[in-house]
Formats: sequence, structure tokens, C-alpha cells
Amino acid sequence: MLARHCEEIDVVATALSANEAETFILKLKPDVVFLDIEMPEKNGFDLLRSLNNPDLNVVFVTAYDSYGIMAIKFSALDYLLKPINIAELKATVEKIQASVNTQKNNVRINNFLQLLDKRLPDENQKIALPTLKETYLVPVKDILRCESSNNYTTFFLTNGAQHLISKPLYEYEELLSPYGFIRCHQSHLVNKSHISSILNEDSGYLILNDTHQKIPISRQKRSSVKALLKM
Repeated sequence: MLARHCEEIDVVATALSANEAETFILKLKPDVVFLDIEMPEKNGFDLLRSLNNPDLNVVFVTAYDSYGIMAIKFSALDYLLKPINIAELKATVEKIQASVNTQKNNVRINNFLQLLDKRLPDENQKIALPTLKETYLVPVKDILRCESSNNYTTFFLTNGAQHLISKPLYEYEELLSPYGFIRCHQSHLVNKSHISSILNEDSGYLILNDTHQKIPISRQKRSSVKALLKM
């Protein structure tokens, strides 16, 4: 598929096991590795651990492993689900071409492996926020809220920074809910640890610490928000 549809990719080696792949990666130092999760001898995660801070882009190719997919999303490592869709493959290759930054790739891979090993929410865990110009690695605890606009999501941080990401809000709701984030409205996701009060106007507003921002609560979400806040 790469040969037929992605001429910009030059396949330098194909490995049938993780051990064989490790040998090729260390010898050839490729820019990108398309990596399966389940393989003979050891899996793709074990391969990444054994490489110790690899300077490469990793695209997971898998048919399952929901937790692995969650970790990959959280760390902004790309992945393709089997059977592979040609349009998705092309989009992945374009994404790799647009951003090859080995230092950030190292951080993202380490972030992914730490999340995979812990398997429990950690407020110090970082999430990768890929903007057009740069990928920011932000601690979950520093996110005040997220606001959607069509298929884009803006992250508002405690230091006043804002990052516009070209992904819909529902993807981040799935990732951040285990860390205490509340979907209070179709367009808003809020970090519970930064909520100071609820304002009883209209269907209600969440008031955030320090910034005193008012985040609307939809009528449909009001009862679930109160339940999550134990009110």
C-alpha cells in the first residue's frame, strides 16, 4: 500500500518480529516505523521500551487493544486500524511529512510508555496538543477547560495560554474524563479541580477558580454535572 499510494515513503526494511525490527532500526535509523502491536517473541510496546528513547516517528498498525489505542491518542502518536483505509494511510504520511521533530517524538514515546505502564489516572500525566506550528506537552492538571467549535477544540490553560487543536471535543472527553473532566455542555469540557462554584442563573454556570470564567451548563447536562460534583 505504501509503494502504491505513498511514493514519498521509501521502505528500507520489513521485519517479521520485534527482535528483527530492533536490529533494522538500530542499523538503519529510519524516520518512521509502522509497528504492529502483537508480534512473535515480544509486542510492539516491548520493542519501544528496548530501543530507549528512539529518534523516530511511530505509527501503530493494529486491529484491537483499546487501552493501547487510548494511550496512543493521549500521546499524539499516530495509529492505523486494520483493515487499513487508503485515505487514512495517506493522511498519516502527510502528517509525518509536516512535522518531523525527533526531540518531541522522544518525549511523546516516553509519555506513551509511562501511561501504558501506569494504567491509572495521574494528574501529572502530560497530554500532547498538536497545533499547526508545534506540539505542546501539557500536564493534565494545568488544563482549565476545553471549548469546541465545529471540528476544532481550544484548550485554555492555567497560565492563560490557549491552543487550537484540529480535533473534535468528543475525542478529548474520552481521554480526559478519567482525570475528572466534566462535559457540562455540548461545547464545553471542564476540569473539575478548577471549579469553585455553580451560579444558579438560567440552567446554571460553572465558575472557575481565579479566572472567574462562567461556563454554561446545558439543561440536559445539569443533573449529571451535579451528580459528578456530588451536589
